[in-house]
Amino acid sequence: MHRRAPLSLFLGILTSSSCFIFSVVAQVPSNSQHSSTRSEAEAASWLEAHRSQPGALRAFVQRMPKGGDIHSHLSGAVYAEHYLEWAATDGYCVNPKMGTLVEPKACGQDSNYFPASELLNRISVYDSLINRWSTRNLQFAGKSGHDQFFEAFSGFGSISDSMSRRDDMVASVANRAASQHITYLELMLTVQGSEVRQLGREVGWNKDLQEMHRQLLKRGLTKLVTLGSQQFAQLEGEVSKTLGCGTPSAQAGCAVTVRYVQQTTRTKSPVEVFAQLAYAFALASSDSRVVGINLVAPEDNPIALRDYTLQMQMLQFLKRQYPNVKVTLHAGETLTLGLVPTEDLRFHIRQAVEMAQASRIGHGVDILFEERPFELMEQMRRLGVLVEICLTSNEVILNVQGDQHPFREYWKAGVPMTLASDDEGISRIDLSHEYLLATTRYGLGYKDLKRLARNSLEYSFAPGNSLWKSPEFKAMVAACASDTPGKTSISQGCSAFLQKSDRARIQWQLESEFARFESLQNWL
Repeated sequence: MHRRAPLSLFLGILTSSSCFIFSVVAQVPSNSQHSSTRSEAEAASWLEAHRSQPGALRAFVQRMPKGGDIHSHLSGAVYAEHYLEWAATDGYCVNPKMGTLVEPKACGQDSNYFPASELLNRISVYDSLINRWSTRNLQFAGKSGHDQFFEAFSGFGSISDSMSRRDDMVASVANRAASQHITYLELMLTVQGSEVRQLGREVGWNKDLQEMHRQLLKRGLTKLVTLGSQQFAQLEGEVSKTLGCGTPSAQAGCAVTVRYVQQTTRTKSPVEVFAQLAYAFALASSDSRVVGINLVAPEDNPIALRDYTLQMQMLQFLKRQYPNVKVTLHAGETLTLGLVPTEDLRFHIRQAVEMAQASRIGHGVDILFEERPFELMEQMRRLGVLVEICLTSNEVILNVQGDQHPFREYWKAGVPMTLASDDEGISRIDLSHEYLLATTRYGLGYKDLKRLARNSLEYSFAPGNSLWKSPEFKAMVAACASDTPGKTSISQGCSAFLQKSDRARIQWQLESEFARFESLQNWL
């Protein structure tokens, strides 16, 4: 017989911050075999009965636990309204002719500039800035969704690129996640980007990657990694303070576990890209807050296209130096027929999987244009390479939606998938919207949505062993096999297992949320 421990022993605190706290006591609806329960069946039946009512479905998926959002760019996840609020508070001005922000030190350069604090009295300018910084009213933008999307970042860049508002940015995204019953975030951002690129330029390009890596380390890369780690530590503390974590006024975002993925800009010169990647790998290997690395910026950019294979070779080299660092890559994102030459559609995902050893692929929209696509999908299934599906982003940027999207092909091939928001603020959506789209466009049922949510944590970069014996989610590990989540006690063996694994703890939390959700009498 298993000894049971009292409820008070199972309050778990993830190491990301004193702010990000949750209890591992709340438990899942069934025990080891996780068989279909009556409450799960009732939730599934409710969804089917309301399938023709998008408003009701939206409310359902809003309340449904979704685990994690593991493909989210921090700067693009913030809504334009928040940037404008901070611009007003921080003394920015507005150039009404150009429709751009002016940094405080330059406010006096033109008499036409006016303080951002007056924007609420100039609604037409306020609205125009929101439209410029997002894909809202895209039909009136006078440009493609692709161009509008990527140009939006430059509008608020002076705020998002500085450290002064990063805590507010993370807090905003974490609070929104909590409101959607998301409990884990992997946020992409760049720390020490310009400094690392400068170091790369000083070292200079060398086709011998081993020698160039040695020179980067010799001339200051390690110091920059230390500084970057200090910035993440500072950010963590500031986020906790901004959210009021550990105080009676703690905001909802305190219950969300936040980790980071260090970005590398793929549109820079080879030496700058290699320096950024070397820095990212070293940072991720030494700081537990940074759980992986990624390449960002438009994949169809001429430099990104020219250097794609070279960048995969860089990743291959660095993965050998840092085998434990996790890699997720934007591959097949801004690529579709007509946007780039057909030869550029045939190998990006394959090289990301085979050369760069990516554990996850972001977007993967052009998979069916790849050489031997079904063989590649079988390889991804076998290796457990997850695809981060961003439906709204793919629709806005590429005009790829419905059956034009490879969602069904990935699903039929058994490739692990999850839904992600990409850039909630720019796209004016949230992760709940993506779950709604998957339900209405592809006929997914409740159990399918649960699989997508579970995948977000199973394939996350959170450290530690999984709660599950296999990614089929049919049985929990032996230590927790006899525990029935939903009870007020848990075996000491399961408790010890959860305490050793961040991944298992957040998975237990998700199953706990499913238990509460499925016990509801009214899902609205």
